[in-house]
Amino acid sequence: MTAHYHLRTAVLAAGRLSATLALALWTTAAPAGALETDPDGRRPGLLLPDLEGRTVDLGDYRGRVVLVNFWASWCTPCVREMPGILQLEAAMRDHPFAVIGVNVAEARLRVRTAAQRLGLDFPVLLDRDQAAFRAWGAEVLPTSYVLDVDGRIRYVAQGPLDWDDAAIVGKLKALAAETAAAPRVAR
Repeated sequence: MTAHYHLRTAVLAAGRLSATLALALWTTAAPAGALETDPDGRRPGLLLPDLEGRTVDLGDYRGRVVLVNFWASWCTPCVREMPGILQLEAAMRDHPFAVIGVNVAEARLRVRTAAQRLGLDFPVLLDRDQAAFRAWGAEVLPTSYVLDVDGRIRYVAQGPLDWDDAAIVGKLKALAAETAAAPRVAR
């Protein structure tokens, strides 16, 4: 073996190690996000398969406030915020509310295993090619969107949140009450 081969191998290994360390530091040291108001009020579509292979349409959730959470099983902040999402879901039990998890770019079996390990009881959809992630304008994991009962984005969170925080639960309860009380416009 030549010295050139050994040098090339060492450089490639160092590059892989640097990329791995950068990714690990980014996902474990990601700062907590904030629940920001979305001024555009976009109405994005979402049509993806769930873990059973059934197609789920976000339009079927109209009439409910919906938390759409983009996540991955390898993303430490994503995994750490899941218990809070489950607690938020329980706190919103008496309100028109739903959670949809959208896993980004992972194999079905890996996602199913992670969902079972995390005790996720909400629909988990598979965005294998990251098309939905990009279409929604997400740039980091986790990224979450809160939609009102008409399917408009009202809040965005880039980075992990404490979803069971009283202020966040209060905002979402107020959104559910506000949109439930508003007169519906025929389309």
